[in-house]
Amino acid sequence: MTTSLTLEAVNGGTCDALASASTDGDAPVSVAVVDAAGCLVAFQRMDGAPQRTVVIATGKAYTSARMQQSTEAFSARLRNDGLIVADFLDPDLTPLPGGVPLIVGDTLIGAVGVSGRSLANDAQLASRLATAIVARLTPAS
Repeated sequence: MTTSLTLEAVNGGTCDALASASTDGDAPVSVAVVDAAGCLVAFQRMDGAPQRTVVIATGKAYTSARMQQSTEAFSARLRNDGLIVADFLDPDLTPLPGGVPLIVGDTLIGAVGVSGRSLANDAQLASRLATAIVARLTPAS
């Protein structure tokens, strides 16, 4: 596997996840993919997904990349350590579930964020998307 995030892997994984999401009967979502620094690589918004999901999905992906953990783990850290998001001095962080890091081996290569459904369903879809993207990464030639 390569340790670089490729647009081909991102687009393929995103298309697979959105195709599944469009037929499962649940609410439409927005999906964001960022690189390891938290910079946007790709974004898609399903027809009918509320506008607010755009910034929420992007924030979840950004948080997961910057904190190098899922947003669920980040939320648990806040609770366990008695912290608030503002303690990190980064206004773009969010503890909302639905952000999942993209990790190949021990290397963080990016993260995904999903918004539009219940928080648990966002997290589940983000996890599936992350798995699909990492699975599409092949050895560099």
